[in-house]
Amino acid sequence: MNISKVTTFYFSPTHSTKKVVENIAKGIGKEIENIDITFSWKDLTEYSFKEDELIIVGSPVYAGRVPKIIREALKKIKGNNTPIILVGVYGNRAFEDYFVEMQDIFEENNFIVVGAGAFLGTHSYTTKVATGRPTVEDLEKAFNFGKEIIKKLETKTENLRIELPGNRPYKADGPSRGVAPEPNENCKDCGQCIKVCPTEAISKENHRSIDVTKCILCHACVRFCKFNGREVKGDAIKPFIDFLEGKCSDYKEIKLFI
Repeated sequence: MNISKVTTFYFSPTHSTKKVVENIAKGIGKEIENIDITFSWKDLTEYSFKEDELIIVGSPVYAGRVPKIIREALKKIKGNNTPIILVGVYGNRAFEDYFVEMQDIFEENNFIVVGAGAFLGTHSYTTKVATGRPTVEDLEKAFNFGKEIIKKLETKTENLRIELPGNRPYKADGPSRGVAPEPNENCKDCGQCIKVCPTEAISKENHRSIDVTKCILCHACVRFCKFNGREVKGDAIKPFIDFLEGKCSDYKEIKLFI
């Protein structure tokens, strides 16, 4: 199979998925178009691809599932026996049913899943879990994974499809926590948090006004604040942070499926 072009789609509030997906694409060594849907997921236009194109789609894993807010957007990406690589970036707990859910979404839209990668990213709730991931070494592995995929596509003519792990029916979505990061005493009222929120949970008129029903706890507003000016107050997510730091701190290897 001769691949003419690579197109990537990624939802990446804290940029971990973006880094991984773009490095896989670079390893393939073809013309690349990167489409960041972090802020456009709500109004994503329909895309259609041909057999000789390769698509890479990635997002964070949220509670073992594809993030709920982007599922409908992903269904607007259409194929025609088009090869696709699926990427999930999880915070060192588990990826559970993410990949089988992604496979179902895209095979229904006439894609052939030819590869997938479960990569690690610093957990959104705490930087003490999967600290510094993806590392330089992780991104090098992503690049080499891209090289392996293009080698597969150029040398194999049949049995390209792979079956990904997971359960059907999928596990239930994680519960709504009913909280969101709020300004603390370090806040300088710069408003940068408004620009990095992918769900518009932070009011554009007043960054101190937050719609907790829209917040997905991606913590982009926390990560990108230069002043450590936002935090989740109270104990709403503390038990889960304690669990993560106590039970999910062991180093995990990237898992690749080819």
